Amino acid sequence: MIEILKKQWFVVLVAVIFIGFAIYCVYDTNKGKLPGKKVDGKEVVATMKDYTLTADDLYTSLYKENNGAQTLYIRFQNLVIDESVKTDDALKTRADEIAKTLQSQAESMASYYSTTAETLIASQLKSYGFEEDDLDGYALMAAKNEKLRDAYIDAHKDELLTPFYKDKKPRVVSHILIKVADVNNPTKEEQKKIDEVEKALKDGTDFAEVAKKYSDDTGSKDNGGYIGYVDSTNPSKLVQSFVDASLKLTKDGEVSGWVKESNDSYSGWHMIKADKAQLDTLLKDKDVKNQIYSSIASSSNDMSFKYIWEAAKKLDIKYANDDVKKDIMNYMGVEE
Repeated sequence: MIEILKKQWFVVLVAVIFIGFAIYCVYDTNKGKLPGKKVDGKEVVATMKDYTLTADDLYTSLYKENNGAQTLYIRFQNLVIDESVKTDDALKTRADEIAKTLQSQAESMASYYSTTAETLIASQLKSYGFEEDDLDGYALMAAKNEKLRDAYIDAHKDELLTPFYKDKKPRVVSHILIKVADVNNPTKEEQKKIDEVEKALKDGTDFAEVAKKYSDDTGSKDNGGYIGYVDSTNPSKLVQSFVDASLKLTKDGEVSGWVKESNDSYSGWHMIKADKAQLDTLLKDKDVKNQIYSSIASSSNDMSFKYIWEAAKKLDIKYANDDVKKDIMNYMGVEE
C-alpha cells in the first residue's frame, strides 16, 4: 500500500477524496447536476410516496451525521504522513518493532475480549483506513508518524518537553520487594532478609544483583528488578505509593528508603532505584524517549493536528474543492 501511494501521490489523493470518501462524493459530484425536479431549490435524489430525499438531506445524513469528516481526515492524515517522511532502513526496523508489539498485544488481549488477535488487529487497521491484513503498512505509517511527531516536539521543546518533564516527572526505575505479612511488624525472618538487602547495598553490591538474589517480585527479579517507565500519569497502573516514591528520586542512580505497601494483592517493603531520572539521560534511551514523546502527544488534544497540518502546508496538495479543504481544517481546528 505504501509504495503505491508514493508512486501515485497526486492520483491517489484525488482518488481518496472522490472514491475512498464515497459519502462526500455522493453529494459533491451530483450537486447541481442531478436531473429531475427540485424542492425549495434543492436537487431531488429520490422520492417515495410522500417522502422526498434531497441531495442536501443525503449529504447531512451520510456525511455530517456519520463521521464523514473523521473518515476524510484519517485518509488525509495518512497521505500527509506518507509523503512527508522518507522510508529508510531505520524506519523499516522501527516498523517491524511496532508490528511485533501490536501482534503481541493483540494476542494477550484476545482472550479477555473473547475474540482472536487477527480480529482485534483487523479492527484497528480498518479504523485507520487500512486493509484488514495490512499490518506492515499500518506499522510503517505509525513509524513515520512517530518521526513526524518527534521532529515537531524537538522543534518545540520549550513549550512541550520542558513542562512535561517538570510536571509529569518521567523516570525509569527498578526495585527490590520483600514481602511481609504485616508491613508494620516484620517477622524475624522477614527482618533478616531486609537487613541483608541493606547490608549488601551498603557494601557496594550492584542493585540489580541484590534484586536478583533477594527480591520477592518474581516478575522482575531475574531482570535485576527492572520495572521500566513511570510518570505521574501512572501508565503502568502501579500502586500509588510506589509511583509517589519513584517520582521523588531526582538523580540517576538514586535509591529510595523502604516504601511500605499493603493491599489486597500483597504486603511488602519496596526499595526503589532511579535508573534514569535526569532528562538528558532519559532521552538517550530511544525506547524511553519514545515513551515520553508518546505521553506528550497523548496529553495534548490537538498536537497531532498541529504537526500534520504543518507538514501538509509544505506539500503541493490539490484539494477536490474548497469544501473538502474547509472540512479538513474544521475537523483539525486549524487555520491557514
